[in-house]
Amino acid sequence: MKRFLFLALALALGVLLIPAAVYARFGTPPQAPPEETTTEASDPDVLRVFFPEENAARDLKLRDYIAGAVAGEMPALYEEEALKAQAAAAVTLARYLLKRGPQAALDGAVIQADHRKNQAYLSEETLRERWGDDFETYYARILSAVDEALPYTLTYEGEPILAVFHAVSAGFTRPASEVWGGDYPYLKSVPSEGDRLSPDYLQTVSFSPGDFFSALGLDVPDDPADAVTDAEYSDEGYLLSVRIAGRSFSGTDLRERLSLRSAAARIAFEDGVFRIETRGYGHGVGMSQYGADFLARQGLTWREILAHYYPGAALVKEDGA
Repeated sequence: MKRFLFLALALALGVLLIPAAVYARFGTPPQAPPEETTTEASDPDVLRVFFPEENAARDLKLRDYIAGAVAGEMPALYEEEALKAQAAAAVTLARYLLKRGPQAALDGAVIQADHRKNQAYLSEETLRERWGDDFETYYARILSAVDEALPYTLTYEGEPILAVFHAVSAGFTRPASEVWGGDYPYLKSVPSEGDRLSPDYLQTVSFSPGDFFSALGLDVPDDPADAVTDAEYSDEGYLLSVRIAGRSFSGTDLRERLSLRSAAARIAFEDGVFRIETRGYGHGVGMSQYGADFLARQGLTWREILAHYYPGAALVKEDGA
């Protein structure tokens, strides 16, 4: 117990040394799982990536893409083992989508450079601008992690898994079935206690009654204080469902409509406004990025981190790698 408290304190102090701008820049909003469709697979060494801001797709070498995805999804100052775990998750997600094949709606791309859809991506040029004099140091850390993880894929029953991830859990991750439905045996709830030390773990936001009900597509009732009822929570503390002004909402729906950081949300009406306290940052499914860094600080390897967050998945070396 004493060892854990010492490590927790050390981690908390270490977080303060990470530039706030870097951490905020790479905070990861939610990802939606890709649609399950099957078409002819693409070249496994080249990835066609769709860039929403350009409304166009480009072919990128897989290594270059994964480096940009890791840089876009995780602070470069995180522990090396956490960066490797992130690289393994990123390349696994890419290979999962390569199996799905090119998508006509994405100009033949298999993946979107969008953290809201698949995963973020930052080009080397963008990183040079953002990191300035630290570019060489930071990018070397990223490439080292990518080069170790690139030959491997997380699989379940011989196929790449849907290796989703999020910034910070609410202390436990969520089963995918609570968020998207369907059965993903490797996306179950696991403890992620280190997330409670994250500066992004706890947030409270306030809404006027007008803004609150408008965002939910509802009229303001006569007595807003009695509008929120029947809140149901999972054992991990995530809001499963709630009735508001007689209408039922899932926690995920409420999070999206109100742009909350997490569905681990508690709603209170105080002093004429709705205050919502959230724990965690992101959808809560799969690997917690902050949790991965915490485990790395405890001495776990990237393989052990992946085994923790994707239980039942096997880390397999690609043929010819």
